[in-house]
Amino acid sequence: MSDGKLRASHLLIKYNGSRNPVSRRTGQSSAGVTYEQALQELQQWAKDIQDGKVSFEDAAKARSDCGSFAKSGDLGFFGPGEMMKPFEDAVRSLKVGEISGVVQTDSGLHLIKRLA
Repeated sequence: MSDGKLRASHLLIKYNGSRNPVSRRTGQSSAGVTYEQALQELQQWAKDIQDGKVSFEDAAKARSDCGSFAKSGDLGFFGPGEMMKPFEDAVRSLKVGEISGVVQTDSGLHLIKRLA
């Protein structure tokens, strides 16, 4: 886009090393979830999405720990520097409609889908 804005949705799984390990979906703490457990779960969601068992949007709605779960993970449009660098870099590397591999930020582990 000419204005540099991106749009993405994501599925976030928090774990005990996350900056704020409380799920916005459930209100529960993720303090008992290890990095390895979160990674394994996110990889299973990625496989289920890839295998067509669930859509990205339905997976984000069902499992994401971000408040965007209510909008199927849609974060809306954002400009340069508005998201954590690893997240923004991952979105920029994707084609519209493409889904990332696992991306780690201070918030937790993400699967990201570029929307624009």
